[in-house]
Amino acid sequence: MAQQRTPASDRIALGFIGVGVMGSENMGAAMDQGGVAVSAVCDVYQPNLERAAALARRRGHQPKEVRDFREILADKSIDAVCISTPDHWHPYMTVEACKAGKDVYVEKPACVAVNEGAVMIEAARKHKRVVQAGTWQRSGAHFQKACEMVRGGELGKITFARSWIYSNQPQKGIGAPPDGKPPAGLDWELWQGPAQARPFNPNRFGVYPNAYSYFRFFWDYAGGQLTDSGIHMLDIIQMALGDAMPRGVVALGGKFWFEDDTETPDTMQATFEYPGLIGSWEHRSNNTELTQSRLMGINFHGTRGTLYVDRAGMRVTPEKGSDLAAVEMKRVADPHPLHWANFLDCVRTRQRPNSDIETCVRSSITSILGNLSLRAQTRLDWNDERKTVEQEGARGMLHREYRAPWRLEA
Repeated sequence: MAQQRTPASDRIALGFIGVGVMGSENMGAAMDQGGVAVSAVCDVYQPNLERAAALARRRGHQPKEVRDFREILADKSIDAVCISTPDHWHPYMTVEACKAGKDVYVEKPACVAVNEGAVMIEAARKHKRVVQAGTWQRSGAHFQKACEMVRGGELGKITFARSWIYSNQPQKGIGAPPDGKPPAGLDWELWQGPAQARPFNPNRFGVYPNAYSYFRFFWDYAGGQLTDSGIHMLDIIQMALGDAMPRGVVALGGKFWFEDDTETPDTMQATFEYPGLIGSWEHRSNNTELTQSRLMGINFHGTRGTLYVDRAGMRVTPEKGSDLAAVEMKRVADPHPLHWANFLDCVRTRQRPNSDIETCVRSSITSILGNLSLRAQTRLDWNDERKTVEQEGARGMLHREYRAPWRLEA
């Protein structure tokens, strides 16, 4: 078992695995905190690697450049790692980092399949690691205030919470390019890792300048909008409910708009039954109601009033005749750097972070169940004690087989 280890000095040595758009943002947020050394950057795509290394050097750091993440895990001088790879790599890298005695900041969703989440939690606890997930809204003051109001009963009896993201995109989507050869500087075999082997396709890779990581729209690697954006909103709903899990999930949707080769639904509505409350998630890709292109938020509907919260702030609108006071709270600080500050503080103090891996696993599973209900075309009932669904015929969908030689073991 790895020994509990606090850095010998106050300067935390960090390794960044996956340094595309989100990985670079995480690296910038970490460097903004001070007291850290970017000791290594890692990516299987050479242009990403070179760009991230140059960014770190401009900030006074001297990272080594690594193509294979296992080199970072074997480096005993590195205290913690940040994992911002495509989603299908999150569980394996997190577990192996814990086994190597390193603390972890891992992007959301924590896992792609339900069975992976339990192994991640087991590894964090067994090896006494601090594991912070990238559901950074939990570090935002206005999100925390919104959850306190819900838990405190200020809105009265809440029976419905609705969350969403809307966009209006060209119907052609990202197209359907043919399979071909990987671009220069990409290790396609290592990029795929434990996922099923596929010929290289530009959309499956989808990591190019000005591209929004298209890999997330293919089932081999991710879960589309629900596990990308939906998890942020559902995570706050569950935070407000004391991290409760839904007991039932049903979802409908499909590809009703895009004419490209993506696999995940472009239009979807998922309903989650919590004790005494219905939660919902919906997304569409062809309409924003004349608002900004990525409108995302949550409404909590109570007998005394409605609380709306998004990344810009929160507001409370009283019901007619209610004695509830109207409240408005704007975001005063970006929660993403605060989330990193919380992680680094917990690395030093060994406390549980704001988005401990267990809470993100639960939100990830909620999102995954929504996708599974859609794909199985059935309601799924979640047994939180047994960590499975009551529908025996659907249990096989909760597991993901890893391609050899990769094995997920805590």
